[in-house]
Amino acid sequence: MVLWGFAWPVGRLLAEGLPPVSIAAIRYAIVVPVFFLILQLKEHSVKIPKDWAKTFLVLGILNTTLYQVFFLFGVRYAAASDDSLVIGIGPVLIAVMAAFTLRERLSGTKVLGLVTGLFGVATISLLSPNVNVLNRPLGISLVFGGAIVYAVYTILLRRFINRGLIDGPRGRNPSSIVIITWVSLFGWLFLIPFSIAETPWNYAWDASSWLGILYLALFSTVVGYFFYVDGVSQIGASRAAIFSNLVPVFGVLSSYLLLGESLSIWHAASFFLIFMGVVLVNKKVVKAKPSLVVAVPETSPRN
Repeated sequence: MVLWGFAWPVGRLLAEGLPPVSIAAIRYAIVVPVFFLILQLKEHSVKIPKDWAKTFLVLGILNTTLYQVFFLFGVRYAAASDDSLVIGIGPVLIAVMAAFTLRERLSGTKVLGLVTGLFGVATISLLSPNVNVLNRPLGISLVFGGAIVYAVYTILLRRFINRGLIDGPRGRNPSSIVIITWVSLFGWLFLIPFSIAETPWNYAWDASSWLGILYLALFSTVVGYFFYVDGVSQIGASRAAIFSNLVPVFGVLSSYLLLGESLSIWHAASFFLIFMGVVLVNKKVVKAKPSLVVAVPETSPRN
């Protein structure tokens, strides 16, 4: 959670002076080969059945292409600390979407959770002390859009797993490393043409820029992913998922330490409202699905 929290100020430092899509494209140019190498070492094969490819393509566009665009443009226009709070509404959106798409009951408690979470987003949007930014409403709206995209990704992944259409070559479901590797590859491929359109060679990529990209690629993505997966194996999916609520906390604190962004009581109020929204929409949930939690470690509150 610390590694993912620090991704917010690092992303803002990069996006302030460099083309955002190109940052994401270069990041995943590092991530994808590393994931494929790990996949080969762990499973001795990188192949997937053809009928998985279409689903992984759609998931890649959502989780890698669109989410990265929303994330990096969002932190360009608004404070990283504010954005890291807004992304915390992701679990609320997932629960509400699940009620419509997966025929799960939309109870009054879930509706209350959604309203509470939205009030939390509105609080930091309207009352944040970080006013010296390019366009706070736009930046927060983009990050909120990223939360929506990630929620759709999660729902589609859950349907893919639950539908029983993933009878792999050895008669098993795909592992989390298979999913994240191929999703990253397909999403990265769609980033490349937009990166070329940004003409990234016309920008100054200094040593600090490359260090920031290496942090996002290796620590926030690869190391953070495997820490999370190992954590799930040690303490279980349900308990591990609780820790996701710490990402906005570390995002706010790291933005204060690295960027000197302002903190106020409104940050605490926003976090409390969004956290309560998460608690309400997940109330009376007996058990989380381990395959879902493990397979999507980077994205909603993560970057």
